[in-house]
Amino acid sequence: MISRRESLRRLAAGTGVAATSALWLGQASATVFMDVDEAQKLLLSAATTFAPLALLLDAAQIERIAAASQTRVPRSFAPRGWAGLDAGGQRIGWVLTDHVIGKYEFIDFAAGFDAQGAATGVEVLVYRESHGAEIRNTAWRKQFAGASGPKQLRFNDEVRNISGATLSCQHLTEGVQRLSALVQGLAQG
Repeated sequence: MISRRESLRRLAAGTGVAATSALWLGQASATVFMDVDEAQKLLLSAATTFAPLALLLDAAQIERIAAASQTRVPRSFAPRGWAGLDAGGQRIGWVLTDHVIGKYEFIDFAAGFDAQGAATGVEVLVYRESHGAEIRNTAWRKQFAGASGPKQLRFNDEVRNISGATLSCQHLTEGVQRLSALVQGLAQG
């Protein structure tokens, strides 16, 4: 199978229908499982409203996230976040969204965290790969609930792999580790 980069190169070079078909097929395989509003309600069910967060991360914050999560923070790291508020306006946690590369394509996901920074769960929003969608299995995603900090979310230690979905499992776990490191800073501040 031709990579997306190669498809774009061929398309730009004018090599015709094969490149156009490969590009179109890569886009056509996206499966949308839920939107952010639905994920927010699942991940912080006690929240009555969600207030957007301004997550403008500088180089020092990115370095702290990388060190705390023990992962490489991709250049595309630009999470979005919301503070979950109860009926009295008290913050009860956060929901953050981001994307990671599965094997070739992005996986959009949301992760919830309580007011102390412990994970409440993970939801897959959009899955674009042809294989590895097993990461949507409830049993696999339940492994994240209750983890307090990125060190409790290590791939193949605390979070097990799914055969046939190794890269999706690993990259999603690393993505949740980065969001957990970010939330640890929010919980302390």
